[in-house]
Amino acid sequence: MRKIQLINIGLCIAIMLSISSICFAGGETIKSPILDRVKVLHKVPDNLDTLSLEQLHSARDSRQRDLEVIRQASDEPEVAKQQLLKTILAHDEVRLKIAQVIPEMIEDYKIEGKFRDSLLGYSNTFNVDMREARKNVHSIADYKSYDFRFSAVYMSMLFKFNEKPEFHKRLVSDMEDTNTAIGSYRKELDASYATVEHDKYLIQNIYSVNELEQAIAAIEEEISKRKQAEL
Repeated sequence: MRKIQLINIGLCIAIMLSISSICFAGGETIKSPILDRVKVLHKVPDNLDTLSLEQLHSARDSRQRDLEVIRQASDEPEVAKQQLLKTILAHDEVRLKIAQVIPEMIEDYKIEGKFRDSLLGYSNTFNVDMREARKNVHSIADYKSYDFRFSAVYMSMLFKFNEKPEFHKRLVSDMEDTNTAIGSYRKELDASYATVEHDKYLIQNIYSVNELEQAIAAIEEEISKRKQAEL
């Protein structure tokens, strides 16, 4: 039984990843797979001091070429951020449909009493409070804060279901059934999130530019030190 419960919780958390780009670990936020660079692609060489002057020039020049190519193929950073934000907010409209899904689940599952009241409270939070909070989202930085709050509310709702095994079991099953309210919602959510994933390059190019600029600056500093040492 304990193993089944863990599997069910795991599935709910997997759904949570498509709900939000920010997750929780030990009470802290971790990097967003959409908004943050998960891995540095253009590192400063670790062995700068051991490279010959010729190798330093070569490393700098190759990175300079990469930088120019990316700059030519990319929008200005602020333009790219606003384009990505537009895509993310469209995805957020789909996420917020959970406010309409919750009452349907209450009716389908025949949920009553305090649990019903709690779920209606979540529905109201999504439909009223979160929509009001979203009015303050004008940038990627604003969205991170908003997304953290949305994630906290949604995760709380999932764990509230976990306290009711009879309803939680059906919830997990229905998430895989597109003929149910929550299953249909998840299908639409996955399709919407795929669009966000596709558009991630808009902001990833910004990270590449920043990384290359830092690498070039570090290499040029090392070249300058060598020239000064020769004087």
